[in-house]
Amino acid sequence: MSKASSRCIREIEEEMIGNTGHRVLLVEGTDDVAAFSVWMTKSFGAEWENKWVVAEAGKKSLVLEILQEKPHWLGVIDRDEWSSDRIAELEAGQENLWVLPRYCIENYLIVPEELWQALPPIQQSKVQGGFHVFKELLTDDLTRWIKHGALWSVVNPLWEGLRSLGFKEALLSPDIVTDDAAVQQKLTEWHDFLEPVDIFNNYQQRLQEAQSLEVAEQLSRFVHGKKFYDTVVNSVLNDFLGQERAARRQTDIINSLLVPDDLHPLWEKMELASRESTESRD
Repeated sequence: MSKASSRCIREIEEEMIGNTGHRVLLVEGTDDVAAFSVWMTKSFGAEWENKWVVAEAGKKSLVLEILQEKPHWLGVIDRDEWSSDRIAELEAGQENLWVLPRYCIENYLIVPEELWQALPPIQQSKVQGGFHVFKELLTDDLTRWIKHGALWSVVNPLWEGLRSLGFKEALLSPDIVTDDAAVQQKLTEWHDFLEPVDIFNNYQQRLQEAQSLEVAEQLSRFVHGKKFYDTVVNSVLNDFLGQERAARRQTDIINSLLVPDDLHPLWEKMELASRESTESRD
């Protein structure tokens, strides 16, 4: 276990759990802590806080590492560019892991229908042309953003793959410098891994997959939500509602959003869903 994960576990246990016996919902960052706390309070009142705390690990790799050490904790990580096959493999091998059904937490802020519902009537009235114009402005450049998401999903994992092939430490050891054949073999491995035709074909395949989906699913799973929110959504809302920092506006939207239906499997894992149903019937 790394020093970083040991320190994170110690801080959570000492500062958030103590003697309460609470379980931990471990997420990647502060935005995730804020969003899940709001959505659970909306769904279950303050009762969830009697059994759970929401804590951040700081990054995805630490969430995964800590969950290995703490099987009683439950972790949520962003879907990011991972394929459905890789996600299924991860979740099958780690029962206390749940992968977000959207690219990242900001993808809950960019689907026009969901975002429009989160705006108070007085703010909706400031959008000349109403929802139709609002949606058109948000999705006007969607083709470029889908291409960006598809290319990102192929290029971003290359670094991790290259590192798994020993880049660059494999050729930085004094032990290998006298073995020209070994040096050439390693360089060839790296070169083959970065074969441009294969990378471009993977990009095209990923793009076709994204283009076959409905707009809402494209925005949920394939568009890089954080970049799209900062660049497009906040810009459009600034034009209609006045200037506001993206982070501050994100907090306001999270607070007013309806709780997303696709989080229900998480509530079930946390054994909160049954209470949600009971409260709804009451």
